[in-house]
Amino acid sequence: MSLSVAGELPPAAPTPAERIAPYLSIARGVIFNRIYVTAMFTIIAAIGSCGVFAIVRSQESTALVAQSFENANDATEMRTALDREDVELLSQMRQRQGVESDRLVRATEMFDAANLAVQRDGWASSEPLLKTLGPRQAAFVDDSREIAYALATGDYARAARIDVERVGPNIGAMRHALNAISGRLFRASVVGAAEDRRFMGDLQRLIGFVTMLGMLLMAGFAVLLRRYKRSADASAAATFAALEQAALTDSLTGLGNNRSFYDDFERELARAKRHAHSLVLALVDVDDFKAVNDKAGHSHGDAVLARLGERLRTLRAEDRGYRIGGDEFALLLVETEPEAAALALERLQAELRESGLGATVSIGYVNLTADLLDAESYELADTALYEAKRLGRNQTVCFDDISGTVSVFSPRKADAVRTMIVQELLTTAFQPIWDIHSTRPLGFEALARPFPEVGLSGPQEAFDVAQRIRQLPELDMLCTRKALEGAAALPAGSTIFMNYSPASLTHAGFDPQRFVATVRAAGLLPEQIVIELTERRIDDPAIVAQRATALRELGVRFALDDTGSGHAGLEILSKVRFDFVKIDRGLVVEAMHNGEARGVLAGIIAIARETGSYLIAEGIETAEMLDFIRNAHIPNSVAVRGIQGYLLGRPEIGGTDMLSLERHHDFLVARELEKDNLAA
Repeated sequence: MSLSVAGELPPAAPTPAERIAPYLSIARGVIFNRIYVTAMFTIIAAIGSCGVFAIVRSQESTALVAQSFENANDATEMRTALDREDVELLSQMRQRQGVESDRLVRATEMFDAANLAVQRDGWASSEPLLKTLGPRQAAFVDDSREIAYALATGDYARAARIDVERVGPNIGAMRHALNAISGRLFRASVVGAAEDRRFMGDLQRLIGFVTMLGMLLMAGFAVLLRRYKRSADASAAATFAALEQAALTDSLTGLGNNRSFYDDFERELARAKRHAHSLVLALVDVDDFKAVNDKAGHSHGDAVLARLGERLRTLRAEDRGYRIGGDEFALLLVETEPEAAALALERLQAELRESGLGATVSIGYVNLTADLLDAESYELADTALYEAKRLGRNQTVCFDDISGTVSVFSPRKADAVRTMIVQELLTTAFQPIWDIHSTRPLGFEALARPFPEVGLSGPQEAFDVAQRIRQLPELDMLCTRKALEGAAALPAGSTIFMNYSPASLTHAGFDPQRFVATVRAAGLLPEQIVIELTERRIDDPAIVAQRATALRELGVRFALDDTGSGHAGLEILSKVRFDFVKIDRGLVVEAMHNGEARGVLAGIIAIARETGSYLIAEGIETAEMLDFIRNAHIPNSVAVRGIQGYLLGRPEIGGTDMLSLERHHDFLVARELEKDNLAA
């Protein structure tokens, strides 16, 4: 296998214009869809409005026709009453009756009633003629009575003269007025009917036009939307495929990313099993990459990573390189024999060493032959990489070469930890923490103890392996449940100190509310729980501070464990207010003989005093260590108020020995009395 054979380059990432192309097509389709919907609503509203308008107009026309009929009826009744009055008056004159007949009276009353109806309805167009009817009717009534009087006195000539000179012309004028009114009503009805027919015809044509326009718009928009949908679907499919590829590609190196690695690794493993061919997994890590960045700047660091990515791309076409972390790379060498893999990886390392970039790499790899294809292959390569780092970096280590001597991490132990977590194969021991001044237990620290049959050397190995196989949050939650179960055997109201990894605390699955609910379900109060964080594993202090604040608001208290064993303590102390600060045993031992260590201890004490934290010294195993903490060898050492260690009680499984607690209490009391006597 040769590094000079160019491999396939990953597809180029889509340009910004290509990225937004499908969204523009989709946006255009959305706009046309909205226009279409708006146009349809407008057309429907227009058709509905025309229909409503037609109904209203029809109702108004019907009302007008009804009014015309009513007016015509009133005019007819007045004409009929007038004719009856004329006929009855002539009949009375022929018969020379001097008394007004009943029929003439009824005809007069009929005319008056019709006239009143007309006056009430108010015919605005005929108002001038209507105003003459009332006076003429009154004159007719007066003349008819005068004729009746003349007939009664036998003055027939006078009665005839009144009829000819006054009654006849008056009745004629009234007939003329009623004829004019009737004619006007008829003509108005004819004109109104014609206008209604013309309007309804125009309205029908308008509704037909709007309906046709709506159908055309619907068809047109449907065609446009179909075209844009096909275009948008095609563009989106192409761009989404490019984006999906980009999501699997590291932008700096052009290699596959972490997700791509695991997908391809599973596929290559399955292929190797199916066809019984060899597979090599190599993990490559840039040595002291932080120093490379700090020395020459981040741009130089990016150049180193890009050059390494270029080297990994110049392998065979079937081999694939991946950037799985900041300065961590993986390489899959398919159908590659161990000798060829060793040669290729050594050549890769030499080329990087000679590239002039001032950086080297450590490589750990494993030959996944038939008997190892079902093993925890990534962990095997990771173990080889750790060994390469341990040997001084700039090394290439094969797992086969160290498998007989290195047992830091193995598939068996990974399986053991998984089994321990699934089957809950651990218990909890409790160790008392004492308050120096009260000489009583301050609380009890819960310490995980794997069952012997698990086959681990102790709890530290269990947590180390869990971290390597990414199951540390699950192990921490198991330890939490076991500690809460075992708390029932402690004195009532005891405070429980529980170790918790910051990585678990910041895990996406950790929920402060759920944690407190679990505590309450165990019959404890949140105030009885103290979470111990070890400073050696705090990778993201900001998120730790955020989660700690949420838990503190719910009543849970916090302790910083192993303070003084590393450099992260001061940073986390500046971000989180700890209720307790536990001083690492190694610092206490060192401070007993070393001035610099005493200075570090004094600094921790000073910070704790400023923050109001309760100081606890861990690992107190001898009376000399106890006296060192209690006495004034260090300024302000009186600030150390709590102690924990084998001198005052070993971790006990299954509860606490009350007699042992009393014995240790008596021991502390005696030491306090000795101190007071010496002081006196």
